[in-house]
Amino acid sequence: MTSLPVLLVIFAIIGAIFTYFTVRAGRTTNKFWTFLQHFCGVWFIFSGLVKAVDPIGTAYKMLDYFAAFEQTFSGLNNMFAGMAPLFPWMAQYVNGFSIVMIVLEIALGAMLIVGYSRKWTAWLFFGLVFFFTLLTGFTYLTGFVPAEDNFFDFAKWGPYIKTQMRVTDCGCFGDFIKLDPKISFFKDLGLMIPALLFLLRSRNMHQLWTPQIRNMITGGTTLASLLLCLYSTYMNLPPVDFRPFAIGSHVRERKALEGEAKIDVLGWVLENTNTGEVVKFMEPEPGKITYYKEYPKDKGWKVKDQIQTDWYVEQDGKRMPITKTKVSEFAVEDGENGEITDELLDDKNYSMMIVAYHLEGAKQMETVVVSDTTWAVDTIRINKDSINLQRRIGAISQKKVEQEVFIPTAAYGDRFKNEVNPLAEAAQKAGWKVYAITTIGDAEVSADFAKKTGATYPFYKADEKLLKTIIRATPGIVIWKDGQVLDMYHHRHIPTFDQVSAKYK
Repeated sequence: MTSLPVLLVIFAIIGAIFTYFTVRAGRTTNKFWTFLQHFCGVWFIFSGLVKAVDPIGTAYKMLDYFAAFEQTFSGLNNMFAGMAPLFPWMAQYVNGFSIVMIVLEIALGAMLIVGYSRKWTAWLFFGLVFFFTLLTGFTYLTGFVPAEDNFFDFAKWGPYIKTQMRVTDCGCFGDFIKLDPKISFFKDLGLMIPALLFLLRSRNMHQLWTPQIRNMITGGTTLASLLLCLYSTYMNLPPVDFRPFAIGSHVRERKALEGEAKIDVLGWVLENTNTGEVVKFMEPEPGKITYYKEYPKDKGWKVKDQIQTDWYVEQDGKRMPITKTKVSEFAVEDGENGEITDELLDDKNYSMMIVAYHLEGAKQMETVVVSDTTWAVDTIRINKDSINLQRRIGAISQKKVEQEVFIPTAAYGDRFKNEVNPLAEAAQKAGWKVYAITTIGDAEVSADFAKKTGATYPFYKADEKLLKTIIRATPGIVIWKDGQVLDMYHHRHIPTFDQVSAKYK
């Protein structure tokens, strides 16, 4: 798997090549400064591109930050508490914020390489790096903040515990590579060095070609990256997929592997309930439990958290590090029969999963006609001392009642009626297993939704983040066989079953 050091070496090599040609063209008087420009420019373009193919993934990461910031600021007792409502408002436009940030990052990379408007570029670069440093710093530093305490209550900070972090990773390189928050923070601190140098000595920055050509390259890069983001967000699935459910992924095998992953307990974070003191105790041997000898329970000490190794699996007597993904959380439930995950992944035949992690619509009062039965009772004498009362239907009439039902929006409901359902019905006739999966919350209205849209397949439920990781579309179609993802379709490009069956006979 690609790592940050490998990426930095690649960026440096490309930067050196660009520097060579810049020197040959006589467009620089400072080779070091030129190398820094090219190195940072290549870095930003690559970082932006791996996110531009999947802006929705960046938007989901921003939602995590918005939720963490809202919780943090709402817990303050000063004027900054008024900032808390800002973040739910921003969450409504998260796709737009994601696209703007990605386009700016790519455009800024091009601006650095060509030397567009040196002072303006230097200020933009410094501002964006400073912003990223704040985000990654918040991510990492929350590891020192107990879950029940506020980030700004510095007196409550204690030992670093990875599981305390409010956001698990910064998303700097999207799903291409997951960086440890600590590494991300120090990476951005490192980028602050060239950012400050550019800001203080922008006149040393090189400029390629003429102002007109620099304008054309910067404008063209901005437009191209914007179109790529819009395409990947609203028009189709990510053209390059780095997610663990990408086409070709053997989900069943990966889930089994991650299920075997282990961690070792290296130590403990202990808190004294009498004094509030927090200490870190490292076990002399991993897996041992000896902390109670020095910090007994009868003196007020209790375990606050564990200090653990990273996840690993044992293969051929060796420990192999493994990254836990959303695959390990793949769990699907049937409202009647409970969890059916293994049943779905073990299906040897073709199956069609319809992912709908947001059933668009609303509950409304609707007038429905129901049967109203009137009962009559007949008295039957059995003998002189006993009788038997027997009920019979006296009359059946119809009456109108008001009841709350879920009504899909017209566009969303029509997409199911006209495109999803015909595909599903044809697949069912061909012997495929067809089912829809929605979120746990929307599962409450799935029966109404199925009735209103004419869906004849069952609706199951799963975690919302899991469904959003599987496919970036709602509805979206996923073709499975024997626990492997074979294909995916965005709701704007739902095929006919003839087109699908031609690929999978």
